[in-house]
Amino acid sequence: MERLSGRQRNGITTVGLRNWGMLFVICGIVSRGILQNRMLGMAGGNTAHLMDTMMNNPDAMGIATLALVLQATETCAMPVFCYMLLEGFTHTKDFFRYLGRMTALALISEIPYNFAIDGQLLSMSSRNPVFGLVLCLIVLFLYQRYEAKSFVNTAIKFCIFLAAFVWCKMLGIHDGACCVIISTVLWWCRNRPNYRNLIACSATVACMLFSPFYMAAPMGFMAIHFYNGEAGDESRILRYAMYPAILLVIGIAGLFLV
Repeated sequence: MERLSGRQRNGITTVGLRNWGMLFVICGIVSRGILQNRMLGMAGGNTAHLMDTMMNNPDAMGIATLALVLQATETCAMPVFCYMLLEGFTHTKDFFRYLGRMTALALISEIPYNFAIDGQLLSMSSRNPVFGLVLCLIVLFLYQRYEAKSFVNTAIKFCIFLAAFVWCKMLGIHDGACCVIISTVLWWCRNRPNYRNLIACSATVACMLFSPFYMAAPMGFMAIHFYNGEAGDESRILRYAMYPAILLVIGIAGLFLV
């Protein structure tokens, strides 16, 4: 996957692609953090409380429906950010600095994530999805180290995939397992642009085994389809500060709905 050079092409830049991804992420945070956990009282999977709320509040059914739609929309973000991760990995001049920035973002975002989703500064319910991207970045680095075609390298890459998958489950990273699957498929299809979106869409459908909301995830590839390979104009500080800032804003908004 090479960046376009020498001429402009219609489409969306890296900044535009990231903005689409963040829009999908916002939908999910609003759904889980505000609509489900605060307005419907579903924190901790309290379905009994939800049923009682729906019986006594005529608006609860509409809120629950909206929450489901927004949570399904959130899954469209995973293909977008997995693709952007692969782009960043392919074109970075210093992998370890890139890994350091992503790790710092994951750590900084954890408290705002807990605040936005659970209304707590510390929560063991799940880890924010940036940790999944960090793990996938390490996976891509290891895939590259064993890129040569051989049975041994294929076996090693399968073990790397399996280990990353298990770690995501053990650490409770939100959508982490799906991140590993999609990133792996995109890596495998990196030299097959004509088939990339079709094969990767099939991978997102397979993620329905972990969450039925992934039935909507293939829509994320529509944004990728219109990506023109150009970086766009955006400061690095804004790029990395956007996610934790959005989490804080939504977390504060949720305080008024408790």
